[in-house]
Amino acid sequence: MTEKEEPMDEDIKCVAQFEGKSSRVVINNFDCNLFKKNDKPPLFIIGFTGVGLIGTIVANELIQQLKMKQIGYVLSEDLPPITLFYEGILQHPFRLYYSKEYNIIVSICEVPFNPGSYIDLSRTLMDWALHHKIQDVICLQGMADESFKISDKNPPVYGAAEKEILDKILTQGVLRPPSGVLIGAEAAMLNECLNNQLNGAVFLTPANPKFPAPEGAAIIIEKIAEIYKFPIKLDTLLKQSDDIKKNLLELAQHTTEMHSTGPLKPFRDLYT
Repeated sequence: MTEKEEPMDEDIKCVAQFEGKSSRVVINNFDCNLFKKNDKPPLFIIGFTGVGLIGTIVANELIQQLKMKQIGYVLSEDLPPITLFYEGILQHPFRLYYSKEYNIIVSICEVPFNPGSYIDLSRTLMDWALHHKIQDVICLQGMADESFKISDKNPPVYGAAEKEILDKILTQGVLRPPSGVLIGAEAAMLNECLNNQLNGAVFLTPANPKFPAPEGAAIIIEKIAEIYKFPIKLDTLLKQSDDIKKNLLELAQHTTEMHSTGPLKPFRDLYT
């Protein structure tokens, strides 16, 4: 792993690029020492396009509601050649955001990984987290269940983590899940946490793999906000549930099939 440092001024240096074998984290003109000025290291929340698009929905909602600012992006050969744009402006598909007020970093990847990859990418991202003294890393995942249907009751939220933080996340109605296996990008991130000095955790909720699950994402956001003490409102997300399902499903189908023509409906439109 190599680091390229770019001096911000005489006293402050920020890692401009953090490189792995086939991936790297690129930080924009941003003072990384902001992470160190808080009493605690930042919470790191990672959202991917998994079952029910839980991670993508949660990450987007946090970015919007907490007014987070983009601080960088992640490049990797594990990502397919897909470009996103919002209101005509091109965006990296794998971005990093930070809230100074709530000391939270959110990583969002809006395209699926190439099958069977993500080892180097997860190692690079977690090494970057270690470099900045981050401790708690949260992943989000839907539990595939084609028979699951959202009822009037809230879907259950399960939490699994290393022993050091399991008691913390098993509060506010989060349940201990039965034995199981995680696969995919989230599993790769959590394995890197297990191999390093990072406290990895995953929040899960049942979701039909054929459809986006904003209701499940909403209940996970609520639990994380209660545990880590930051404000969140669910009214807009739940009110726009049907539109979110329709548009995110369209985006997931386009990216999975690798369509290269025709504009995709941007996520940002879903929250306005």
